[in-house]
Amino acid sequence: MYAGHFAAALALKTAQPRAPTWALLLGVGFLDVLFGIFVLLGFERASLTPGRSPGFSLDFIDWSHSFAASIFWAVLFGLLFLRRGRAVAFAAGIAVFSHFVLDFVMHPPDLALWPHAHSHLGLGLWVRWPHGWWWFELVFIVVCGAVYFVGSRRDRTYGGRALAACGVVLLLHVANSPWASPAR
Repeated sequence: MYAGHFAAALALKTAQPRAPTWALLLGVGFLDVLFGIFVLLGFERASLTPGRSPGFSLDFIDWSHSFAASIFWAVLFGLLFLRRGRAVAFAAGIAVFSHFVLDFVMHPPDLALWPHAHSHLGLGLWVRWPHGWWWFELVFIVVCGAVYFVGSRRDRTYGGRALAACGVVLLLHVANSPWASPAR
């Protein structure tokens, strides 16, 4: 789930209009940013799995994506926005933690409870439903986009760019199609 994370940020913007959009968009992707850094530093590992959905295996992602780490990173990220008010800080933290919640649905059981835990979580939509996950995420994106679009029309706070933002998220999802993937 990539575009789905961004769709969640748009829905969060509707719930907390004072939160900076850039902060919510960064927040929902923050765990993946950390993952990329941690892979480069050797703290986490991934490998390619051509021909098997989703095309890669997340071998060790406990420092960025475990349940406990997600809470830690969410609190830390939220604290960065405390000067903007508790509600904005909370929304920023929720943006980060929403990543874990959405990954739980898509990932196979590779999400640890805490770093190096034996117990791992994940419903595995990527693996159990190799093409169906894309449709599931599409529905999620449409629902979040509708929430954002209706909220932006109601609040008139997003400069009339809501439809364009929803379109960009939808295009990202289309580009991430399992039918267009070189790993299929």
